Amino acid sequence: MKDQKLRDNLQYKEETEGVIFNHYSFCELIKHIMVAYGNTTYAQADKKLKQSFLHKEPKSLDDVEYLGHELEYHWAMLTLHGEMYWLKGIPSDFNDFKEEYMAWETKKKQQYALKDAFEYYDIKN
Repeated sequence: MKDQKLRDNLQYKEETEGVIFNHYSFCELIKHIMVAYGNTTYAQADKKLKQSFLHKEPKSLDDVEYLGHELEYHWAMLTLHGEMYWLKGIPSDFNDFKEEYMAWETKKKQQYALKDAFEYYDIKN
């Protein structure tokens, strides 16, 4: 199977709303979360992500919105540790370390020039 190249600036829209989905940035941040908070290597995180559905380019606005209903942190832990990972003592969100996490995420986005995953906009008629 050929390795799919991830891209940013994918556009999805309906009659009244649209979103630019930055797929590369989304997946790259998830890999860095797996490394920093999941105790794995970047190579392992990359391999796990490529084996998951997250690596596939969304086909519709509904697919993109599905991804946006959970935190990138959740997708990272789910990809790394599997379903029901929180039963293994792994936090399902970063509420207990939110300030530290938000600072870390901002730094990683700047360090690797990552865009926000979702850029919603209204469509004017």
